[in-house]
Amino acid sequence: MSASVDDTLVCRLAGELWAVFAPWRGPWGGGGAAAAYLARRSFRSGAGLRWRHQGRDRDERDENVEALGRLERRGLLHRRVERTKVIATRLLDAGIERACSLAGAPRWLAGREVCQRLAAIDDARATMTHLGTRWTAEWALAGTPSYWAACGNDEDGRANRRLLSVLEEQAIPALVRGWLISGADLDGRVWYSLTTAGRAAPTEAPADAPQAIDADADCALAWREGAHAMQVRLAAAPRSEREIGLLPLPAHGGPIVGDDVRPRGDVPTAGGRNYAAAAHLATGANVGGDMAATGAADSRPGRPATRTRRTDS
Repeated sequence: MSASVDDTLVCRLAGELWAVFAPWRGPWGGGGAAAAYLARRSFRSGAGLRWRHQGRDRDERDENVEALGRLERRGLLHRRVERTKVIATRLLDAGIERACSLAGAPRWLAGREVCQRLAAIDDARATMTHLGTRWTAEWALAGTPSYWAACGNDEDGRANRRLLSVLEEQAIPALVRGWLISGADLDGRVWYSLTTAGRAAPTEAPADAPQAIDADADCALAWREGAHAMQVRLAAAPRSEREIGLLPLPAHGGPIVGDDVRPRGDVPTAGGRNYAAAAHLATGANVGGDMAATGAADSRPGRPATRTRRTDS
C-alpha cells in the first residue's frame, strides 16, 4: 500500500529542512553559504521555508496545497498565506517527528543524545573557543582518531568517515531545533557547539510526539527528493555582495590525513549579483515548479549530499 499524499508531502518538506540545516562544509565561494544562512534564519524566525508549488502539473500542485491544509489542521505545520496563495510553510516538531519516523531518519532522541555527549566532553585537544563560543570537534563526538587522522581512502579511513556521517545524521535533529550550532573550517572539518536550549533539551518524549511508525519506501524517497532538490537550489543561488552568510571557522587542529572528510555531492555554484534573487532562492522559491534533480535517490534519509557552514546552524 502506497503512502498517502499527506505523508509523502510532510516527508518531502522535512527533507528540505534537513538539507538546510546540515553542516555546511563548503564551497565557500558563490551564493550557497548566504542562501543557507537566509533559509535557516527564515525558519528560525517562524516564517518557514518558501513553498514552491511542488507537482508535475496543476492538478498535482492543487492536491499538494489541499494536503497542506490537512497537515495544518492536524498540527503538523503552519502555512503562511497571502491573498489565498501559500507563500511558505514551517514544519512543527510533531510534523518533524512524524516525517522522521516515516522516512526512517533519526528523531529528536538522537539529537538529544548528541547534546549529552558533547556536554560530557572535557578534552582540550578537541575544543577551541572562537568569538566567545566553545566549539567541539566532530571526531571527538564520533569516536574517530583525533584531528581527523586516519580518514583516508583505505578501509579504515572509509570506516572512520562513515562514523562522521552517522554523527551528522544524528546531530541534524538537534541543529533543526536549535539545540546545537555547527561550524566548519576551510577544509570542511565540522565543529559543534551546545546552545542554552540544548542544555535544557527535554529528556523525555514530548506529549505530541507520534508513536513509532514503520518506515515507508515512498516516504523515504520523498524525503531524499526534497533534500536533493533543496541542495541544488542552495548551491545555485547567485552570489550577493550585501550578504556574507555563513563564515568558515579559523583553521584548528592537525591536517587531514589522506583524503579529506568532505562529503560527496558538491555542486558548483553559479555567479550573480542580485540580492533579491539570492534571498528568493534561499527560502525555496523555484519559478515554474519543482522537479527533483537527477540523483535524488542516491541521498539517504536524513543525509542529503551535504556541505558545511558556520554559526547559526
